[in-house]
Amino acid sequence: MSANTCRYLTALLTEGSFSKAAQALDISQPSLSQFLLRLETEAGTTLVDRAAKPLRLTPAGELFLKTERQIEQLRETCAKQMADIHEGVRGHVCIGASDYRETFSLSEVLPVFRKRFPNIEISVTEGRTKELEEFALSGATDFSLVIAPLYHPAGLEMTELYKETLLLAMSPNHPIARKHPSTGRDEYPMLDFFEMDREPFIVIKKGQKMNRLFHELCERTNAAPRVVLESESMIAALALASAGLGITLTTETLARRSRVTDALRCFRISPEVPPRTVIAAYRSDRYLSKAARALIDVMREVAKERFERG
Repeated sequence: MSANTCRYLTALLTEGSFSKAAQALDISQPSLSQFLLRLETEAGTTLVDRAAKPLRLTPAGELFLKTERQIEQLRETCAKQMADIHEGVRGHVCIGASDYRETFSLSEVLPVFRKRFPNIEISVTEGRTKELEEFALSGATDFSLVIAPLYHPAGLEMTELYKETLLLAMSPNHPIARKHPSTGRDEYPMLDFFEMDREPFIVIKKGQKMNRLFHELCERTNAAPRVVLESESMIAALALASAGLGITLTTETLARRSRVTDALRCFRISPEVPPRTVIAAYRSDRYLSKAARALIDVMREVAKERFERG
């Protein structure tokens, strides 16, 4: 079978027509048609239902593609294992991470890792938590940095990296911050979330776990903050809070390392919110290379030294 088998069949299934699939693959339509005919001749059956609009795989085609994907995965696993035996700890690792975690966690981890393993190349693919899990499931990343519990626990293994405390953040000039002056004894004094009632609030957009936490706190306390802005980014939300636009939820990791730290006042949350567990998630049925495992080990080490102690 050609190395392009999975890619070509997936394109036909995704695009729904020969012309669109050929365009997506950057090949001519006749070449794609001839490829499929040869494949069907070799398989001894029809793999694509050409009468369907959009195109779809026949039952035989679905089985064929599923099997080819498994074979492709085995080849990839074998190649990684051979590389580990031949090369030692070197190669390439692709990490999935949010912009926040890339900026503040990886910026401290990667310099340490680079000194120890100069022959390992690192690339980062950004996304939201759900997307990052999907990247790990599909094999687009070797592992992704996400928050437990997982949206897609089936098929993924996880290694705990560190825990991070969740906080309420606002400008020191906010009326609530002034109402609770700092005593110097407690860096993050406790604050009842009900005090957020009718206060301007900056929330993280729907589909992210911080958004879900916001709504859970509202339900638990019967508070009704006034949402003035929704942001994709925790970094942006924190900067806006420091500028006095409202209050936001953040993490201690971010609050300590943000450029606007001096312009923030942060509080622990009542009712108590458990700390978030940051994990490395990766396919349970996929070989994790020595390079990827070495990076996870360094992440755990650096996290223990810097993140969990702040």
